[in-house]
Amino acid sequence: MSSQAIYLDSAASTAIDPRVTESMIRALSHCGNPHAQHHTHGALASSMVRQARSHVASAIGASPDEIVFTSGATEANNLAVLGLCSKLRSSGKTHIVVGAVEHSSVLEPLRASSAYSVSVIAPKPCGMIDASMIEPHLTDQTGLVCLQAVNNEVGTIQPVSEVAELLHKRNIFLHCDAAQALGKISFNVRASGVDFATISSHKFHGPPGIGALYIRKELSSTLLPQLFGGGQEQGLRSGTLSTPLCVGFGTACELLDNDNARLWSLRQRFLKALAPLAPTTYEHKDPAWQVPGIISLRFHSIDQETLVMGLPKLSFGTGAACRSRGTTYSHVISAIAGEAASRETIRISLSRMSSEHEVDTASEMIAQFVQSVRKLKEVA
Repeated sequence: MSSQAIYLDSAASTAIDPRVTESMIRALSHCGNPHAQHHTHGALASSMVRQARSHVASAIGASPDEIVFTSGATEANNLAVLGLCSKLRSSGKTHIVVGAVEHSSVLEPLRASSAYSVSVIAPKPCGMIDASMIEPHLTDQTGLVCLQAVNNEVGTIQPVSEVAELLHKRNIFLHCDAAQALGKISFNVRASGVDFATISSHKFHGPPGIGALYIRKELSSTLLPQLFGGGQEQGLRSGTLSTPLCVGFGTACELLDNDNARLWSLRQRFLKALAPLAPTTYEHKDPAWQVPGIISLRFHSIDQETLVMGLPKLSFGTGAACRSRGTTYSHVISAIAGEAASRETIRISLSRMSSEHEVDTASEMIAQFVQSVRKLKEVA
């Protein structure tokens, strides 16, 4: 079944590029621990990790020593948010501002920590949160603002540099979850002005299980580790690094390719085919603020479960993939359009590996199924 299904959930995880796989297989043939640099095998592994770190840093305009490898975006977000606790507490700046559409790995640590008071900002109907919406919430106690680069469920691009400019005037830190940015938009930590940024390998055709937190060089001493042990990764993230995962991550960064022109064509092709069904799309109407590969669709009065059960040969999203089975519906769609909408909205997400044939076949299957459900409802 899985080999015959059409994959439309690339915002959850992209297929690994074969060239990334090849680089990881080569790395797997070496058995050295990258932290045991005193012998030949360890030194070779360390060299591979060092080169991978350089590729990751280059992809976002950072320096290699500003990159801390993690197990993925969730750990990186937790490290940024929770790691700032002591710094903010000691300076009396324990107020945090965050958007309601942030990823759960940003929102949940804030809910779990008693060290902060948190202001949660409702987004515009397109999912955007701009500087004018953030500014009224800032106080003398505000120490951190968290803002995504690209929303993972509706694909709205956030005005990160505009918000950074506002915050820097008031000496407030900005953390940016940029997990959905690489491969979709041009994201540069210097140009955007962020203090901390999260990226994740498997969002742009790299291996799952590895990500990174960018920490602006001047702020390297502001975070406290959340994992303790051997003091690897500048003392911020203990544990032996996986050389093959680091290598795969680095290779994926080398291969980054913005395929937006083709993805816009696929998006328009897909939505045109479904236009007779009049679905609601949650998106930014200005293409300059929307990534083409994420399509949030709602067919009124048809819930997600019905669509999932009725379309077994399509693999698509029903919210954030990181949420466990049995939890509530999308908090992003709820914040944008209400709880009823979150129960009826699915996410189609494409990548550079998606094809016209897949888009045409998928739109035809969805159209046929939605029409059949609507006819049954009319009869009933």
